Amino acid sequence: MDLGAYAHLWILFSLLSAFFHASRLAVTKHLSLTLSVRALTLYVNLASLLVTLPLIVWHHDFPFEDRVYLQVVLLGGLLSGLGGWALNVAIHRSEVSLVGPILTLTPAFVIIIEWLLTGALPGALGFLGIGLLVIGSYILALSHEQEDWHRPLLRLVTNPGSAFTLTAAACFATASTLGRIGIERSDPLSFAVMVAIVNPIVLLTLFSVQDRRFYREVLPPQLARQARPLLLLGVLFALMRIADQIALSMTLASYAMAVKRTAGMFSVLIGRWYFGEGRTRAKLIGSAVMLIGLFLLTQL
Repeated sequence: MDLGAYAHLWILFSLLSAFFHASRLAVTKHLSLTLSVRALTLYVNLASLLVTLPLIVWHHDFPFEDRVYLQVVLLGGLLSGLGGWALNVAIHRSEVSLVGPILTLTPAFVIIIEWLLTGALPGALGFLGIGLLVIGSYILALSHEQEDWHRPLLRLVTNPGSAFTLTAAACFATASTLGRIGIERSDPLSFAVMVAIVNPIVLLTLFSVQDRRFYREVLPPQLARQARPLLLLGVLFALMRIADQIALSMTLASYAMAVKRTAGMFSVLIGRWYFGEGRTRAKLIGSAVMLIGLFLLTQL
């Protein structure tokens, strides 16, 4: 699946990934009231697998004889699964005002990891655009308009969920870079299928080893009533993953991940329309900074 002729569309797919990510967080908020963190994490990946697996009919480029490809698939699937679990734990244990700002560091992690693994670095304009996206996303994540800018950073060492948040950011950063390597050896949709297969296997193994009675969490009495939102969540998660892989096939992982942080802007809209959330001034400032950064990246 050669997308080279459409390389200029990477920013569109990154924005779609951001939109699907913000939407799935809204559904996750609803489901977290009735399902445990581990069960929700597993079901999200299983539902995503059901949606993604049919792609294998049209896209099945799996070079298993390539040792690098196998390593990238297994390690990438492991890290993305662990990252999703760590993020859910962080959201459960921490304040959103801590989780949000730390996740804005993900593009910075990607720049370092991508340079170490592939030797690729953004250009000067790319660095500036990424920086503005990170700053704007950080402003959006502040919990109150009057909050001092440094307080979320101080909570890094005081909040019980900070380690999980940092773990999630590092896992996502590494997985996205590995994903770009794997895509170069197959194609975006085939790689999305492989990651969708590996993720639930890794999570089921991890959770079963962690707690032998995990099966009780997986089959709660209210599970049948949550079938529709779980399927919706799986669809959103699968679409996010597919958009991610396509964007990664067209540009640097650092660019794709930076634009994905615009999920904060979509979350602002969703929060305003569906949950009546406020903080309008801070959100407008953060969104404006992110839009400037986004504009700079479109000039690459």
